[in-house]
Amino acid sequence: MSVFDLIAENQIQDYNRRKANGEVKESRTIQPEERTSFESHLFKSIVGCYEKAAEKPEQERQALEERAENLRMQLLIGLEQKGMRITAQSMSKELMLKRQAILGNE
Repeated sequence: MSVFDLIAENQIQDYNRRKANGEVKESRTIQPEERTSFESHLFKSIVGCYEKAAEKPEQERQALEERAENLRMQLLIGLEQKGMRITAQSMSKELMLKRQAILGNE
């Protein structure tokens, strides 16, 4: 177990203890739809770059496509480092399809 896993486990146990003692207000808990992963943010940023690039002139479009490519590499490398190779492959395919749909076949 890594240090981060231990910290997370301790925080969960502390939260459960405080909740059992009535110290936690239920209205302050974060709803599941409010939480998103870093990878999800990257994915949305990449698609956002594609959408912005579709509306811009050629020079700005190239800069946005380069930014999208850099973010895509960051996303895929991060997933692979976590051992999520299948997820990386499927996200790569999904991003390729979104790029083609938004920017066309180039």
